[in-house]
Amino acid sequence: MINRPPSILLAILALALSLAAAAQEPGPPPPPPPDGPGHMMEMHGPGEPGEGKTVSGIPLTAQIVITHQNTLADGNRISRTSQTTLYRDAQGRTRREMTVEAGTPATASVKHTIIIINDPVLGKRYMLDPKNKTARELRPPRGPHNPSDHPGGEAMRKMLSKNMQRDQLGTKTISGYEASGEKVTRTIAPGEIGNEKPIEVVTERWFSTDLQLPVLIVHTDPMMGTATTKVTGVTRGEPDASLFQLPSDYKVVSGHPDEPFYVPLHP
Repeated sequence: MINRPPSILLAILALALSLAAAAQEPGPPPPPPPDGPGHMMEMHGPGEPGEGKTVSGIPLTAQIVITHQNTLADGNRISRTSQTTLYRDAQGRTRREMTVEAGTPATASVKHTIIIINDPVLGKRYMLDPKNKTARELRPPRGPHNPSDHPGGEAMRKMLSKNMQRDQLGTKTISGYEASGEKVTRTIAPGEIGNEKPIEVVTERWFSTDLQLPVLIVHTDPMMGTATTKVTGVTRGEPDASLFQLPSDYKVVSGHPDEPFYVPLHP
């Protein structure tokens, strides 16, 4: 039986995964995480938010920090930070290791680690659970960031692009790399989600052509707060090949690869 996670933990992890995955390829702003204590996060694998073309010939290891800040109505602030390490080899295979630390009065501080391996050479993608030493193959691209094979995908694409404005921000140096910036503003019209007034969701993204990687993403959503994703360090060179392989002591979880993968957030 899967425990139903508290909504704050779910929101933090879902948003962090969205933004960490967006560090692979330019794309639209990530959607807000699921809300409410009864929701569970569905991992989509190959169609994860932000994943796009394979980047080959630029092997590296990047350290990425995601900070999520939310201000409550009474002025109280909630701040959470997650760490991600991205490995990418010359063939375009990637491995993302993300640790999220969050907590509630019931659970205190809890750390969750997720590892996602993407192997475009073999056409396989896996999510690894280090705690239980299990791995599961992830399903093909689906969802709002890759709606082509999603039921009602065209309608979903139109919905995401509705009332959206893109502004080019020029270039500047971030973390030692020249990056070009773009600001995407989506205005949610009154009544679209039950809102009385317009809501602006803004994503500012700075992309390094040299690294083929965003070095800074600032996603501001009045409903969820501000999430800042920043590359804090890059090491050039080929990562160890074993990082892109399933560990021999991991058990591959049975089940159809097209099934959703649910992540319980309780320890």
